[in-house]
Amino acid sequence: MKQLLLAILLAFPAIAFSDKNGDSCQYIGSWLGYDSSGEIAWTSQANGMSSSKGTILLELPGFDITFGGLFDVINQTSNLKGAWKRTGGNTFIYAGVGFAYNSDGETVWAARLTGEATVVGECDVLALENTWLSIYAVNYDTDPIPIWTRDPDIGPLPFAPHEGYRVKVDLPQ
Repeated sequence: MKQLLLAILLAFPAIAFSDKNGDSCQYIGSWLGYDSSGEIAWTSQANGMSSSKGTILLELPGFDITFGGLFDVINQTSNLKGAWKRTGGNTFIYAGVGFAYNSDGETVWAARLTGEATVVGECDVLALENTWLSIYAVNYDTDPIPIWTRDPDIGPLPFAPHEGYRVKVDLPQ
């Protein structure tokens, strides 16, 4: 009986403090991303009240918001904003939305970026696959709300698999 009690007491901290879902890596944090050719291409920040779901901010600096002159836009929302959720131990899905507008302040297009992410390595590398960008030319007379419930006007456009790296707090010595 004493051996059983000792075994339970020794196991309790491991049970009490382990991740009940068997999750070993978190998505929550800030990431610096590279495209498939190795160029810095994006930053993101995943937030959440739990390890299962939360919100995401994604910035794509240098992205051609005119799509080669197809759209007459002057600016876009600076970040795609969206949500993420855990699909397995270290796997996640996400969706972010943003829009661009013209010189009159009218929305010209809305974008939706979706994808799958896996946290790998020592929980410091984000492997991204099945990333798709869909663009919706806005027509307020006919568009459903939300707009992504209809087929996109452009896309979905695939992105090649690429990676991001966790931003760490490590000061120079």
